[in-house]
Amino acid sequence: MQRVQRVAAVLIFFLPFFSLLSYDSERVLPAHAVPPELEGVGLEEKLGNSIDPNLSFIDEDGKQVRIGDYLKEGKPLLLTLVYYRCPTLCNLYLNELSNALKELSWEVGKEFNYVAVSFDPKEKPDLAKQKKEVYVKDYGRGNGSGWSFLTGNDPEIKALASSLGFTYKWNPYNDQWVHVSVAYVITPEGKISRYLKGIPVEERTLRLSLVEAGDGKIGDLTDRVALFCFQFDPSKNRYTLYAFNIMRIGGFLTVLVLAAFLFLFWKKQNSSSIV
Repeated sequence: MQRVQRVAAVLIFFLPFFSLLSYDSERVLPAHAVPPELEGVGLEEKLGNSIDPNLSFIDEDGKQVRIGDYLKEGKPLLLTLVYYRCPTLCNLYLNELSNALKELSWEVGKEFNYVAVSFDPKEKPDLAKQKKEVYVKDYGRGNGSGWSFLTGNDPEIKALASSLGFTYKWNPYNDQWVHVSVAYVITPEGKISRYLKGIPVEERTLRLSLVEAGDGKIGDLTDRVALFCFQFDPSKNRYTLYAFNIMRIGGFLTVLVLAAFLFLFWKKQNSSSIV
């Protein structure tokens, strides 16, 4: 089942790319050649890079906001770059992300904020508002606070995308943007903490990513222990058991048990000598 999910994730991640190749089936490309339509499209991970908090956008109500406005409360930020008219990939990814959010015991707006930014400068707040209403209703919790769907001008969009390592391109042959889909986990200080790519988006991966970005300020002791035992594996796009820390815990428990045994032995011997 996991193998099927991984294959599906790869297919979904590159779904827009496949459609580019269908408009001209007669074209033959050299082996390992990148089609011109895909040149300059992709993702360069920039973990630890800071996003500009002063970048200005327009929210779903037509109000001018800054990215930094969503970091003022000291909460981690879950951020996605999408475009609202996307007929395939964006909706699939947002639906998957919404499912993961519904599985979380935390609530958007309380422990963290969520922001979607359209990278299509032609899209306007009325469309963003429709999109927000759909996902807030599907989420079914809260009053929509903590959710924002933004639009903006090309210079600010490109600046944000560049800081995230996100590159995209307009394909005139099928009137769609060519892009990958990924969610970014941002620390309260505005640094990129984690990239969540592809489908499925696991609840545990999302949860631990937010705990890590929040530097332990959200979540409970169980989450912090889990973060100690698990480490993010970029090749699998999820947290996996970290053998070294498991060995450290095992060693600590061994020493603890041995110390308890020696203490009881010493106590028994001491009692016998007194008698």
